[in-house]
Amino acid sequence: MSETIYTAITFAPVQGFIEKSRKLRDLYGSSFLLSYLASAICKAAEQEGYRIISPAQINVTQGTPNQIIILGDFSQDSAKKALNNAWEKVTETCRKWIEGKLPNFPYHWRREWNAWTNYAWEFFWVKKEGTITDVRNALSETKRQRDWTGVNWQGESSTLSGSDGIAWYGMVDQSHPLSSSLAEQGKKITEFYQQLSHQVGEAILDPTERLSIPELIKRLITLPEVAKELELLEKVTEQLRLIDRKLPRVEVPDNFRDLNRHKPEENRYTGWFQGDGDSIGTFLKDQAGDEAVTLNKFSKSMMEWGKNLQDYLPNGRIIYAGGDDFLGVLYSNESEIKPQDCLEWFYRFNNEIWKLHQQPITVSVGFVWAASGVPQRDVLQHCREAEKSAKNHGRDRLAIRILFNSGNYLEWVCPWWFLKDVLSSYGDRSDRNNWTHFYNDVAVLESRHAFTSNNSEVALGLFEIYFNPSTRQTLQDSLWDKDSRTGILGNQPKNVYYQALNEWIINLAKVGFHLYV
Repeated sequence: MSETIYTAITFAPVQGFIEKSRKLRDLYGSSFLLSYLASAICKAAEQEGYRIISPAQINVTQGTPNQIIILGDFSQDSAKKALNNAWEKVTETCRKWIEGKLPNFPYHWRREWNAWTNYAWEFFWVKKEGTITDVRNALSETKRQRDWTGVNWQGESSTLSGSDGIAWYGMVDQSHPLSSSLAEQGKKITEFYQQLSHQVGEAILDPTERLSIPELIKRLITLPEVAKELELLEKVTEQLRLIDRKLPRVEVPDNFRDLNRHKPEENRYTGWFQGDGDSIGTFLKDQAGDEAVTLNKFSKSMMEWGKNLQDYLPNGRIIYAGGDDFLGVLYSNESEIKPQDCLEWFYRFNNEIWKLHQQPITVSVGFVWAASGVPQRDVLQHCREAEKSAKNHGRDRLAIRILFNSGNYLEWVCPWWFLKDVLSSYGDRSDRNNWTHFYNDVAVLESRHAFTSNNSEVALGLFEIYFNPSTRQTLQDSLWDKDSRTGILGNQPKNVYYQALNEWIINLAKVGFHLYV
């Protein structure tokens, strides 16, 4: 009896493509493009009669994960053609839209657009007899054998990432270097970006920015006109929506409100979070029955959950929610959001929102409270590292980072079940919400080397003063995993018990001070 054949497909870069972002609009555009391309591959496989195991198809593009599992031998040529055709449609639509809106410039840039059309993505495909786990492992092995073709350029670099050339109408002009000057070229680029900014609006493109072709594409696909050309923006009336609720909802917002983190008159912090389900592979492997059916059911539940996640975020935006993997930002345009507001949402998140998918899995999340002067790409990197820290500390928990303009940060990691209990039980003799005394006491004791690696009584005694004896008892009784509940110290080695506990309390004081300042 022959074994079942599965096909696994993915493409790259993913994290690098997302992280080359300055604005929230860049993030949204890049994550949406990744989902759009993955969805195109899925649709092509379905049209040839193949069954998509993961991701589940729920009539929505946004949030489609870029790792695709298909039942059967879906050919490499068909899959790659679907990816290339979808991306070519994006690049051609954006290029023609610019040329149509600004027809007075002599365009010499088609070659560069063609280069990005042909070499923007690295494609990975594998088929294998056996199990879904087997084909996933084979895909991971294939991804190690990179075959990358980079796009080179002449002239100045993009002001956003600095890694690609500036997109402008004369970027492939064959003028001899001796007959052209950088000053004259700079004037032409300035004029081009001023007119393009006038067409799209400064909220989308600041006239002082100089973007590469892929960076420009990220911005343009959030325009309703461009989204309509790409068939991403459904033209249906509200009345029709009320009649037929199965119609696709609008996926690219026509009233996109951008987040300005860099207003000179304000020093606003914003909250960023990135999360991922815990031990999904192990969970699926332990399920009884047909693994394809199990994976598809699980994927459908998580895709439905991700599609609706924005509805449970009153202040902010979900950048992407590809099943159990998600990224979002907490902010408010009307008033300054406070870290306590973010914490209140996280209290709800684990106890209510995460459980809406009805899958018995836990989640690890990294939360970064970032100063306004930190570049967005650095914030994203800290989000990823904070999420990894939550997993490394034992999973099923939240890692909180305070990220300063200098690039320095403070971090504290806590299991979900203990998060609200410990933070809400803080009590100061003069003011319940004043963490200054706790913070100062820790600083003084640290300066006197009172926290030793072979004793935690000083730290526990201080903790009891500010968090009451019962919370201290809970802390001491719950340091390690017990009865399917993750321990406060998680998987930290028991031979460094005193040091780990001291650090947990010290970090609580430092992070808490900045959360409740």
